[in-house]
Amino acid sequence: MTAPRDRFNPSILTRIVALVAASLLLALGAMMLVAFRGPPPHSRPMPLSEAAGLLRGGLAPAGAWTVVRYRSDRVPDAEPGQQLDRASAARVAAMLHLPTADIQLQRPIPPGDMPPMEADMRLMMHGGFLLAQRTDDGWQVVQARQGANGRWYAITLSLMAGIFILLLLPAYWVARRITQPIRQLAEGAAVERPERADPLPLTGPPEVRAVGTAYNHMRARIAEYLNERTAMLVAIAHDLRTPMTRLSFRLEALPEGPRAKAQADVQEMRAMVTDLLDFMRGTGDGADRVRMDLSAIVETLADDLADMNQDVVVIRSSRAVVRGDTVALRRCIGNLIENAVRYGGSARIAVGVEGRRVIVLVEDDGPGVPADTIDRLCEPFYRGEASRNRETGGVGLGLSIARSIAESHGGRLMFANRPEGGLQARITLPLES
Repeated sequence: MTAPRDRFNPSILTRIVALVAASLLLALGAMMLVAFRGPPPHSRPMPLSEAAGLLRGGLAPAGAWTVVRYRSDRVPDAEPGQQLDRASAARVAAMLHLPTADIQLQRPIPPGDMPPMEADMRLMMHGGFLLAQRTDDGWQVVQARQGANGRWYAITLSLMAGIFILLLLPAYWVARRITQPIRQLAEGAAVERPERADPLPLTGPPEVRAVGTAYNHMRARIAEYLNERTAMLVAIAHDLRTPMTRLSFRLEALPEGPRAKAQADVQEMRAMVTDLLDFMRGTGDGADRVRMDLSAIVETLADDLADMNQDVVVIRSSRAVVRGDTVALRRCIGNLIENAVRYGGSARIAVGVEGRRVIVLVEDDGPGVPADTIDRLCEPFYRGEASRNRETGGVGLGLSIARSIAESHGGRLMFANRPEGGLQARITLPLES
């Protein structure tokens, strides 16, 4: 069961981009906090002289000011956050040549610790105010409010979004450049036969180059080890063939019954050595690849085995041109057919094309294999049949060799139990373009 912390495990590229995006968002968020929580960018303040002109029917200044005029029997009470400003009201009265008592002005409460040099700010109207003039039939009231500058907000938000996008795109490019060597390393390590792959290019940051160097060194050591092992087995096989040949000649002097059994043992030993060498060498990897019709190989194999009184039938065959080693692919499919006949008593073969791949199915009517061991069928020296006598097979390398050949041709070999009984072997190979 996957641990909860492993369910969400983003790539390094995603993590770097997310880190940059989070940093940008935090920085822009701080900028927005300062911009929007500070003094709002209102339209220009209204001079006291323009406010006085509103009592004479003057137009409101351009911007976000909203002016409402009405008559009232009395001056409305001051709103919360506002107070009477008698000094400014006296200035307005002087401007209008009216008695001071005929003018009342309500405006936002200024800071109590306003420095003297900022006293001139009292001549400018900020935020909103209420200005009233006494007349013969009541009070002429002018109420003005200074709205926020919506255009400034729109421009500011657009600029911040543009900055975020402009910075995120190069951040993604840089992150991709950083993670590309890691991706190349992963792709190089994922090949089926890394010991035969080309060395990885040493690019990227120093840490990635160090990992690439270590991987190339490991690959070279594995290749050297496999070459030494193959050379050792070839030498052993060569040395074994000579005494087996002498033993075959000496067996001729034995009586008919013991001689036949002994000759069968020698033949089994030869087959075991051949299978082992084919598996260790990775059959077909070094041969020249040619274009061929895989269906022709399958039909020829089936005809040859049918001539030997084996129950082998091709039930469907489609032309499928592939590129590969003819001998190796014939060995691969032949091993699967022989396995089906040996353990299932018969083989039904189908060749079809799906997309850009050819699929070869080999089915039998045998008992199948337990579900918990089906993934082990291609393991070297493993056999689903417990016995190891000559009637049921050799040393358990036939399917391993078949898988090695399929993978060396860019394909896959899989097994599955059929619902109606028996085992199905499925080979997929790329079509030749």
